[in-house]
Amino acid sequence: MRRRIAVLMVACGAALAGGPLAGYSGPDYAKLKALLPPAPDATLCYARTYDTRHLDQHPRQRVTEMVLSLRYVTLDLDHAILEATDDGGIEKRYFEYDFTLAAKTRDQPKTLYASGSCASAEAIGCGVECDGGGIEIEPVAGTDGAVLARLERIRMTLGCSDGPSVDLDGGLDDKVFKLSKVPRRLCEAVEADARKPAP
Repeated sequence: MRRRIAVLMVACGAALAGGPLAGYSGPDYAKLKALLPPAPDATLCYARTYDTRHLDQHPRQRVTEMVLSLRYVTLDLDHAILEATDDGGIEKRYFEYDFTLAAKTRDQPKTLYASGSCASAEAIGCGVECDGGGIEIEPVAGTDGAVLARLERIRMTLGCSDGPSVDLDGGLDDKVFKLSKVPRRLCEAVEADARKPAP
């Protein structure tokens, strides 16, 4: 299962970056490691709440609030991810990057959640399993750690359940979100809420 996730994340990263990469055979984590250096319990938290003035100026923007959590997770022997090497062999990877995304929208009174794994090729891509779409993350140079979250489509739910899902599409005013770095405790609360069963 985790092998499939790794392969899916490569495809997601390549698709988000604009197409398949020539000669690219496995996940790359260089850009992710530059953004979030590997360390036990390493995390980053980003957020933005759009005020009434901004939303009035962008009446077609659905998203009113967004929170993004990125984590570096170490894996033990039983959960290591198997990956193919360039020479046709197999090696184990003892880490992964994952994400949790929370969004509030004008047309949905409850918070929407999505989660999955991240990898990087030409860009950092974070995706939801089983063709659930995803986001592309780009650090913003010259800022205090801000990132751009680019969206085409991502499948979201109301919580941890197999209930109905909602596709959040990058419409006319929902394609790019500039998120600022915020204290970790905000993302901890979001992750806890995302694990709760949907009402």
